[in-house]
Amino acid sequence: MTQAKTDKKSSLAGAGVFSGGVAVCLALFIAISSNSLALWADWIATLLDFLAIFIAWQGFKKIETNSTEVFNYGFGRFESFASMGMSVLMVFSFLCIMTVVVMRFITPVMVEGFGVLLGIILHLIFGAINGALLYKTAYLEKQEKSTLMTAQRRVYTIKFSANLIMFLSLVFAFFGGHYRWVVYVDPVAAMVIAIMILASATKIFRHSARDLLDYALEEHSQLLILRALVNHFDRYENIQNIRTRAAGGKVYVEIFLEFDGALKHSEVMETAKSLQSEIIELLKCDEALIIPVPPE
Repeated sequence: MTQAKTDKKSSLAGAGVFSGGVAVCLALFIAISSNSLALWADWIATLLDFLAIFIAWQGFKKIETNSTEVFNYGFGRFESFASMGMSVLMVFSFLCIMTVVVMRFITPVMVEGFGVLLGIILHLIFGAINGALLYKTAYLEKQEKSTLMTAQRRVYTIKFSANLIMFLSLVFAFFGGHYRWVVYVDPVAAMVIAIMILASATKIFRHSARDLLDYALEEHSQLLILRALVNHFDRYENIQNIRTRAAGGKVYVEIFLEFDGALKHSEVMETAKSLQSEIIELLKCDEALIIPVPPE
């Protein structure tokens, strides 16, 4: 991970923290000034989304320090733990929202007040902001694998989708108040937001939990490694061991090779560098180590 890319990630997360903080304050105001359950649910989701983005921002800031004194290994695991924290917050948000949704279905209430019109305007504005942040986050996620970036992209997906749902819900409430069925639009919108939050939290938790456990690469990747070794078969004497693992969203390959004792160090390093480059290119992995070892 280059420093420039990390800086860009932290800057993007920082922008999300700023816009999220403003959104929390405004969402609270419009929820108080209206009678909308969906707006209160949206405020809870906005608050927890803000905390989730804040966690992501702190994670990127931690990586950005690039310190090797006390935290020189395991950034991938740090990202995974931070992502799991985000998923826990999202589950809590789901439970809070669904509790009030059930109450509002039992006792329907008409949505009204100044906060409805203000909510329409603000959700249109923040929908555009979150849509832009979602696009940038998805672009960075494609450039470089990162558990934390994936979690952040999912949070922005929820935020943008929630803005769209809330905008439509409030438009119905504002312009369709004379229809009896409109009273159910508000809790339905809140329920849809809650389900989206739970679905995303489940994906984040599954992905993060998997990355906390080391596991070997699948058969296809192993065959690609063997193909690279076959292409260099005349440059080494024997293969002692091959180790592969995926952890924290990263892929690592270690190959222990025996070389002819008569070869110069520069020749051994040339072979190691060539093999390393080919494996990284074939697997799109993060690290490939070619380790010369003495004969067994």
